[in-house]
Amino acid sequence: MSVVVIGASGDLAKKKTYPALFGLFQRGMLPEGLRIVGYARSKKTNKELRDMIRPYLKKSSPDKDEKIEAFLTRCDYHITPGYDSMEGMSSLIQKLSVTEGKTGKCNRVYYLAVPPFVFVGACRTIHRYGVAKHGWTRIVVEKPFGRDTSSSNELSRDLAALFPEKFLYRIDHYLGKEMVQSLLVLRFANQFFEPLWNHHFISCVYISFKEPFGTEGRGGYFDKYGIIRDVIQNHLLQVLSLVAMEPPIGT
Repeated sequence: MSVVVIGASGDLAKKKTYPALFGLFQRGMLPEGLRIVGYARSKKTNKELRDMIRPYLKKSSPDKDEKIEAFLTRCDYHITPGYDSMEGMSSLIQKLSVTEGKTGKCNRVYYLAVPPFVFVGACRTIHRYGVAKHGWTRIVVEKPFGRDTSSSNELSRDLAALFPEKFLYRIDHYLGKEMVQSLLVLRFANQFFEPLWNHHFISCVYISFKEPFGTEGRGGYFDKYGIIRDVIQNHLLQVLSLVAMEPPIGT
């Protein structure tokens, strides 16, 4: 099996995607022989990629360096001239085939850690060269899914023309945060809070979103989408829904 991180040199990949994959590795939940290939335009070597993501793995885990280094040996890097480059994807698949040929399997996951305006171009190259011939293919699309209703609908149409819906997964990494996942337990399973968590005892709610860093290389993304579209209509609205919604009727 192969995982291709498209946009591996970016902020999202190093802070969220690779640490999440490392978390699965720690728990023994990655298939034996899995390769994780970073795919991006930046000129990096395998060593430079590993050096870039190593500090973020150390932040997310108390494990000894041996565990981290064992994970990093699974991580490679492949340069592409552009995410819509057929030549780049073709050469990537040639690299993947060398590893996949040893196992006889070629299940592939493509994680799009890139802005939405790159999605369709990247997916066209996957459709042309990257679909597994002897296994399944999945494409993970990271939020935001467009910048408004019309662009979101256009993205859905364009992706549907390339892949069946079962190939596509739309996700928001923020919902995987432990604090966010714990909100439901805090609200409904805590006998102290549950009876008090309503309008009789709470007059208002403040939700603060703070980061100790700036755009740091994400200027191109924010120029097109902005901080409001990046966090308010997804991350913070999701937190608000967990704080204010009625108890679920069932699972």
